[in-house]
Amino acid sequence: MRPSLAVAAALAVLACAGCSGEPDDADGPAASRATASSAAPPPSSTAPKPKPKPSPVALSVPMYQRALTNVEKVLKPYALRVMNARTIPAFDAARAQLAAAVVLERTELAKITPPRGLVSAHPQVLDAFDAYAGDVSTQLAKAGETKTGCGLPKAPDVRLYEAKTGVRSAFAGLAQDVQKSIGRGVKFGALAVPAQPAKPAVIGGRGSNGDVFQRSGPRGSGTLRVTNSGDDIVIVVTSSSPRKPMASMYVRANKSATLSGIRGDYWVYYKSGTNWDEKNHRFTDDCSYAKLERRLDGGYIWSLTLRSIAGNTTETETDPF
Repeated sequence: MRPSLAVAAALAVLACAGCSGEPDDADGPAASRATASSAAPPPSSTAPKPKPKPSPVALSVPMYQRALTNVEKVLKPYALRVMNARTIPAFDAARAQLAAAVVLERTELAKITPPRGLVSAHPQVLDAFDAYAGDVSTQLAKAGETKTGCGLPKAPDVRLYEAKTGVRSAFAGLAQDVQKSIGRGVKFGALAVPAQPAKPAVIGGRGSNGDVFQRSGPRGSGTLRVTNSGDDIVIVVTSSSPRKPMASMYVRANKSATLSGIRGDYWVYYKSGTNWDEKNHRFTDDCSYAKLERRLDGGYIWSLTLRSIAGNTTETETDPF
């Protein structure tokens, strides 16, 4: 029947169009491919976009002040532990803990965003904390020195005092540097800077003027009057060596004193210095030693004027005694 042939022919033409090498018309497969392409977009167009990170919120000046105050509250007990240490090992352990705490607090401060007016100051604050942590880590150096300036054994209490003073001075320097960086609007240092440690008696110690703190052997008739226009000094009279004195007398600067009861002819030695150790009767720092070149006749009353280590007769330096 003809109608069925027409349908068959149409189907045949349609099939041949899909497999022939003839160009497509506008309504052919090219249009179909374009439509398919627009219906299936690339996977990238459907991926979620990353959310922008929120900008850090700058602290207000009161909040920044609170942050610095909290740092002081954290460091204060560590600093007090250092200052209250009674032995060098205890000091060293407390010093290490303080240094670690300073590093930790500095790390926390680095995380905050300062007020707009302190943007340039905040890095200087962090630098000050870095410097202080380094100072604390090395402040056992003076405590580690076991000799005085005169080469004598340094007392443990002196070593502790020097080390504690170093830590305290460094903390005061930290507070000063931070305060200088942030200006007057914010305060730092009044809460946590420890008090100055008490000085051992030997630091700045002086003997009593005219104190004859040592004698040996019988008394004689000789007398020596000393006028001292220089530093504090110890006069030693001996018939032979200053290590075997007949008598030793302390004479303060710009003072006079008299030593009597000297027997026989004698030599005069003297030594000056600072930080008088009353217990051991010796200067511990800045020592100098000298001897008068003239042997004195014990039958006379002699007057000796000293100006520093210069006197009214020839003198020479000697070995320590």
